[in-house]
Amino acid sequence: TRPALTSFEEKNKVKGAMISAVDLLKGIAVGAEMENITVEGANGGLHTNYGGKAEAAVKALTEDGYDFVYVHIEAPDEMGHQGSLERKLQAIENLDHRIIRLVKDGLDASGEDYRMLVLPDHPTPISLRTHTADNVPYLLYDSTAERSESWHYNEREAAQTANFIPEGHKLIEYLLQM
Repeated sequence: TRPALTSFEEKNKVKGAMISAVDLLKGIAVGAEMENITVEGANGGLHTNYGGKAEAAVKALTEDGYDFVYVHIEAPDEMGHQGSLERKLQAIENLDHRIIRLVKDGLDASGEDYRMLVLPDHPTPISLRTHTADNVPYLLYDSTAERSESWHYNEREAAQTANFIPEGHKLIEYLLQM
């Protein structure tokens, strides 16, 4: 049965869209009355169309009137399931260079202020090859608050901080400054 979801826009007061190759997430977007943006070649694998996803996100945010875009990249999770350290590292590097950097550059070029939240939806350690309920690191970037940090974005350093949000679904409130 279809779950009863509140409209994303009604709940958060922003117009949202989803970019994902995963049917479950596309279904959640439909249930939350978010737009599903289809990207040619987006397949959820290591060789997904990263650049196309980044371009679609920037276009949605700068030209198409969306206030929020959820860009889901399945490759790091899939490589964790495969137990491949080399391929998981490649997936994370692709995420960094071919999604995050391109979205940041595109939004910087727009001249608009923005916030970006980067995090996995769950851990998939290569040693276990399955999902775990461990905490996940997150990075909240605000284009109006230039900072220089000495820490690294990873599970180990995140666990050493007091920066913990026990109810992960509330991260959206931090992102949207609610």
